[in-house]
Amino acid sequence: MKILRIAVLIVLFLLGAACLAWYFRMDGKGGAEKKEVSGLLLADTSPLGELSVLSGGMHAAGNARGEVKFFRPGKPVRTVSVSQVSISAPVAEFDGICYVGDEGGTFAAFTPERGVLWTFKAGNQITGGAVRDSDGLVWFGSHDHSLYALDASGKLVHEVECNGQINGSPVFDGRFVYLGSCDGKLRKIDIRTGEVVRSLDFESYIPETPVLSGGALYVLTNSGELAAVNADSFEVLYRVPTDNTFFTSPFVTESYIFLTDSNGKVHVHKRADGAYLADLPSKDSLNPVCTGSDSGVCTISRRGALSFFEEGSWKEHVIAAFPSDFKSGVIESGDSLLAADEYGNVFYAEQQGR
Repeated sequence: MKILRIAVLIVLFLLGAACLAWYFRMDGKGGAEKKEVSGLLLADTSPLGELSVLSGGMHAAGNARGEVKFFRPGKPVRTVSVSQVSISAPVAEFDGICYVGDEGGTFAAFTPERGVLWTFKAGNQITGGAVRDSDGLVWFGSHDHSLYALDASGKLVHEVECNGQINGSPVFDGRFVYLGSCDGKLRKIDIRTGEVVRSLDFESYIPETPVLSGGALYVLTNSGELAAVNADSFEVLYRVPTDNTFFTSPFVTESYIFLTDSNGKVHVHKRADGAYLADLPSKDSLNPVCTGSDSGVCTISRRGALSFFEEGSWKEHVIAAFPSDFKSGVIESGDSLLAADEYGNVFYAEQQGR
């Protein structure tokens, strides 16, 4: 009976996935007013983590079974078993080698063809992505309060104690690595020595990755402070308080900064001085803004409405409506927008003339 029940569940899942694919093919063809073709790119049976765009138009995401899925339109999905526990970090790729961390604190180097090449054991969960510096060292942070730098063989070269868990990713500018952590400090680290050369205390934990753009670091704290810091001098350019709570990174364009709060509201600020401008006028709770430009930004609501918000008026233009629930933002890959739902599916919408 148990085997029969499992077989029935598998059949129902496959039928559901087929129905979703059929629905989106018909939806993309119906109605002359539609400019986008949308569909189901990947159907998995396990929740996926953050999506990554790799070389050659490939995409990757880890799942709760410890696997990494590699996929792109028109190609079969490739599955690589990397861990015995859930993959909790986004996949990074450097020179054909992929790197990812899991919820048990294991950091792995692997390829789709050869599988796992080596692993390194940190003291706790890894949720941020890895970056590589100009010396070839791979840097990543852990919930065990440490930032690690490993060489190409997985050997530890530097360990930087940060006195608070690290949720996001480090960023690199050519000579220094920058990192925010839950002790509230933004750190500047020399890649040659692994020493912290400067730090700033924001007195509220930095829940995600700082953004490095145009020689400035943009930092968002949990208590709602938006700050801009000169990366070279480490002088504060401005600090702007808000009335909101944040667990995300800011999203920065040439003129604007977009802040997605814990209630799913997106606030627009001026990049030049951090001044508040407007809120995106959505009726639904939105996931963090991850893609866009000065002409506007794209995001997906928690109930599956994928929208473009036009600069200036911030008018909402719905691109597609996906019949699922979402917790993470949409990413851009070529002419497509991709979003992973809570259940293991990846949806896409082609941008045609936006």
